[in-house]
Amino acid sequence: MTFRPGQIEFEALTDLIYEAAVLPELWSAVLDQIAEIAGAQGTVLITADLQSHRWINSVSLDQVMEDFATGGWSRAGQRTARLLAARHAGFIREEDVYTPEELEQDVLIQKFLRPRGLGWGVATAFPLSTGDTLIFSSERRFVDGPVPHAAIVTLDALRPHLGRAALLSARLKLERAHASVQALEMLGLPAAVLSGSGKLQYRNAGFAGLVPRVVRDHRERIAFAHPGADALLADAIGARAAQSARSIAVPADDDNPAMVVHLLPMRGSAQDVFGGGTMLMVATPVMPRPVPGTELLSGLFDLTAAEARIARGIADGATIAILAAQQNVGLETIRSQVKAIFAKTGVTRQVDLARLISGLSLIR
Repeated sequence: MTFRPGQIEFEALTDLIYEAAVLPELWSAVLDQIAEIAGAQGTVLITADLQSHRWINSVSLDQVMEDFATGGWSRAGQRTARLLAARHAGFIREEDVYTPEELEQDVLIQKFLRPRGLGWGVATAFPLSTGDTLIFSSERRFVDGPVPHAAIVTLDALRPHLGRAALLSARLKLERAHASVQALEMLGLPAAVLSGSGKLQYRNAGFAGLVPRVVRDHRERIAFAHPGADALLADAIGARAAQSARSIAVPADDDNPAMVVHLLPMRGSAQDVFGGGTMLMVATPVMPRPVPGTELLSGLFDLTAAEARIARGIADGATIAILAAQQNVGLETIRSQVKAIFAKTGVTRQVDLARLISGLSLIR
């Protein structure tokens, strides 16, 4: 199928591109259409920063991209670097950025693509608001020769639509992350959005209160003031490709309570591409909950002053023997008061009474 601007098929493809901007699962169909225009085996949508790559691809390239990932080929060759350096506002081919001699020396082309029957392609790049660069790259079989000039013309006509849709996808992704952070603010949880490299992109008011006492907003990445916690954070950010959640304990100091910080990757392949490997950081302070006072316990459960003292002591972890010694009474007196407390609170075990009272403290 050959597309020319103005054809019904071309218009249908542009519609599909903008639909994919809000429905990321449609990008695979867009990639297949781009590959058909270029006469290619498939297309890959890559986010690159010259240090890491994330992508989604046509199903026809599943095995190729699996080999690419497991073999560590993202660091081989100069293909991506040359594309980004060209800063060309259109689709370009290898022959536009390589000399014939350089083509024969490129490791990725010679050692990875050609042994798999590929070796010709066409690609274009767009900068994203996340700081990364988005690349559409169609991979053509080597026996079919370079991508024809007519296909480049058609792809260039599509390029503005691809760029606008890609930027919209990235913007929507960040807006969803921002909404998540604001929702956590309503729950009283400090939260922030980080880029894949650990740079602070957005934070709620609660998280802002942690800067710079607990968290340092460095130029390279976010950091913890506590050296041990920061070492764990650096390791978690460095291993972000594993896409696993991490929890980091931050010890208390003279001014701040202890807390557990959770680092959560934003799931979904298309979301990851457009979100720049976005991560959500949520801080949960670890603070002792004060046990409610005896007056409150008396008012809630109609306890006597003595019963309220016993109930509070049980919530604090005291045993019957300790309570008896504290009150200077016998064990049977304390047991009798505990039974009265059970009857008034509706529980039958000391552990349940302690949980009930601790729960009241949490609600307060």
